[in-house]
Amino acid sequence: MTSPAVCDPAPELAIKTLACAVIKQALLDALDPTVPVGIRRDALQFLAGDRWFRRWCAAAGMRPVGLLSRRHAA
Repeated sequence: MTSPAVCDPAPELAIKTLACAVIKQALLDALDPTVPVGIRRDALQFLAGDRWFRRWCAAAGMRPVGLLSRRHAA
C-alpha cells in the first residue's frame, strides 16, 4: 500500500517563474526552424491560446490572450 504524496505549497514567485519559462520555451520552439515539425506545431497551437496556454497564463498572472492567430497555428 502506498501513501499519498504530500507536497508543500510552492511559493508564488516560483510558480510564476515556471509558468513564464513554459511560455517562453513555447515561443522559442515555435520560432526556431530547426525544431522538429511536430514540436513546432504543438508550440504554435499552444501559443494560439489552447487550454494549457490559458492555465499557464493564469499561473503566471497574465491575461490569457493568444500570442498567435489560430489561423497561423493550423
